[in-house]
Amino acid sequence: MNVLSRNWLSRKGAAEKLDVSVDTIERRAIPWQDDPVPGKLRYKYLKLGEETRQDRRYSEEDVEALLVPS
Repeated sequence: MNVLSRNWLSRKGAAEKLDVSVDTIERRAIPWQDDPVPGKLRYKYLKLGEETRQDRRYSEEDVEALLVPS
């Protein structure tokens, strides 16, 4: 899947979706790579709109994978 066609979440959005602290998101964060890493959240620095700054955005796919019990 093209990186830009994915859904992306802010650090706060990812934390809210998982019901954890933003520190937990930071501890699980790794720079983007093509293959998912179990238990980790891949991020890219993206600017999602004209009025937003370039910031870490987390793959929603990785966030949702953490919601599923292993």
